[in-house]
Formats: sequence, C-alpha cells, structure tokens
Amino acid sequence: MTTQDTRDLVVPPGGGEGTWHLDCLWNWKIPSALTGGAFTLAEQLLPKGSAPPVHRHTNEDEAWVVLDGEVTFFLEQDQYVAGSGTYVFGPRGRAHTFLVRSETARLLTLVTPGASEEFFRSTGHEATALTLPPPGEPNMAAIVGAMEHYGIELVGPPPRLG
Repeated sequence: MTTQDTRDLVVPPGGGEGTWHLDCLWNWKIPSALTGGAFTLAEQLLPKGSAPPVHRHTNEDEAWVVLDGEVTFFLEQDQYVAGSGTYVFGPRGRAHTFLVRSETARLLTLVTPGASEEFFRSTGHEATALTLPPPGEPNMAAIVGAMEHYGIELVGPPPRLG
C-alpha cells in the first residue's frame, strides 16, 4: 500500500455504505479500497436466527467483536456463546459460522486481506437504508457459485435455532 492509496477517514455514528446480503446489513466502515486491499472493516446488523452456511476462507482471516446481542460462534468443532464485548478470531482455513440468538445483533467484522468484501457486494444488493433488508429469498445458487471464485469453501448448512 502506498501513501497515495490512503486518506484520513472518519465515519460518524450512523455513517457508512451498506450492502444487504442474505438477511443482514453489511455497513462498510473502512472499505478495502481505502486500505489498498489490506483489510476491510464492517459493522453487521443481523436478525434473530441469522446464520451463514458453514464455510472456510482460504485467503482471509476474519475477526468479530460483538457490539450488541448474543451470538454463538462455531469454529470447527468448538462453540462459543458470545455477548456484548466478546472478541472472536477465525483464522483462514478453519470452518466457521455463527448463529444470532438475541432479537438482533451487531458485530464489528474485520476481514484481512479485504478482497472478500467484493464477494458480499457482488452477491448482495446495495442497501437503500442502513437497516435490515426487506424480506426476500436470496439467490443461493449465485452465492454458492461465487464462493469458489473468492476462495470460500462451502462446508455445510447454517445452524438453526432449536
């Protein structure tokens, strides 16, 4: 990354650029383009029961901070119940997912390097508001098809509340 690729950035509360993906809002606080691809930082807003399919990244490490709510993280065979203020790290190559147990949850999500941001943007929809997306069925065939291109391996179905 060169100095010409960077600039100061201050994102006020309620600011950012949103993408609706599956049933959640990705609010890009520090987009990958501003870091020369080094990382991306986003705030996720998720509804109760939200859970991505179990997957593993071959190119990225992922870290989360639970800002609000309660989320169970699944990292390989381990499970961790995480409340507000909990930090979780999912290194590349480890199968992982999470399940939102509270009515909503907010996660601060760091992905490094930041290339997978494009996966979420290309398989999601530009958010017209920084809220949860309207109800609808995602195009799972397109999402699964794009995963391989971005070095994301589908391992299994998402966990469910039960």
